[in-house]
Amino acid sequence: MIRVFVQMSYGYGARNWNNRFRQGKILGTNEPYAYGYHRANSDKIKVTYSEDIVKENPIQKSVRYAARLILGFDFIQVWRNRKEIANGTDVVWTYNESQTLGVMLLKKLFSLNKIKVIGQSVWLIDKWPKNKIRQMLYRWLLRDVDVLTFNSKINSDIAKRMFPNNRIEFTKFGIRCDEMIPYSEKNTGNIIAVGNDRSRDWNTLAVCASHMKDEKFFLATQSASAIAIAGKHPNMIIAGLKTNDDMASFYDKAILVIVPLERNNYVSGLTVVEESGVMGVPCIVTDTGGLRDYFNDDMVYFVPPNDPEALHNAIKFLLDNQDKRAQMVKNIQDYMKNSLNSETYAKEYVDITMDLNRSYHWI
Repeated sequence: MIRVFVQMSYGYGARNWNNRFRQGKILGTNEPYAYGYHRANSDKIKVTYSEDIVKENPIQKSVRYAARLILGFDFIQVWRNRKEIANGTDVVWTYNESQTLGVMLLKKLFSLNKIKVIGQSVWLIDKWPKNKIRQMLYRWLLRDVDVLTFNSKINSDIAKRMFPNNRIEFTKFGIRCDEMIPYSEKNTGNIIAVGNDRSRDWNTLAVCASHMKDEKFFLATQSASAIAIAGKHPNMIIAGLKTNDDMASFYDKAILVIVPLERNNYVSGLTVVEESGVMGVPCIVTDTGGLRDYFNDDMVYFVPPNDPEALHNAIKFLLDNQDKRAQMVKNIQDYMKNSLNSETYAKEYVDITMDLNRSYHWI
């Protein structure tokens, strides 16, 4: 039996996440446990998640934030799970570079050389530090990661040049597709945009909205910049969604989902594109960040970056073409059901882990 420990960021611990999931407080198409790694459980692999302090007091939070400010990653969250990591774990999986770096520092401090790490990075390449000391620290920690994984092929290709001695893998992130909502014919509906990511291009969406005054654009976001921009455009409305039922209703009333993006390398917007597919709503997305390594033109409608006219034309075309909308939804749902979901995502980690096992013989 290979014992896998999934080290997650604060707020994503097993009990914390699961409680909020059951209460419908985590918006979107989510899993009972964050990102579906629990699906890897089998007679050969046992998966255990990290846990959170139930509620951080001000001192605990301040210490964690101070350490993160100094190091650039959340070592305290890893430290709080050190006993579980050190006692009986064969492999650690992480979701982002903050936890990857934290686990590697813990390994070095306690000489946990037998524990292998499959460390995922999301923003590492896009946010590679300019500070030389921090660069040296990161390289020292990352050089011993057994497998570095990236959800973006662009970033995995860059990482191969940055870390030539590491094993680098491109792993496709997928969400839960257990229940999919089939396409529903609509002559009218809301145009919606979802997301808080810093690479959302709210400015281009706003320019587009200013030329489509007869349409209303509903935004599900907590982004301060999006809220500020929407305040200047009467037909951009911030949707105050509080529960997952609110989110489901939000998608149910939508005729199109827009994912406007600035240029990036880390597949920004991926989760919303996948979620729009699960919810049965066609999606217009900016062609950047490696999203074409996931989807083709038959599944989503790609538009160039920073091009409000192209976005305007895409919206008009799809509003007038119900057959195209229906076919896009069918294509992306067929693809995700079979090839891009949380089951296939977990399987990638299982395959990498089993490959490591052939070298280290945990079973």
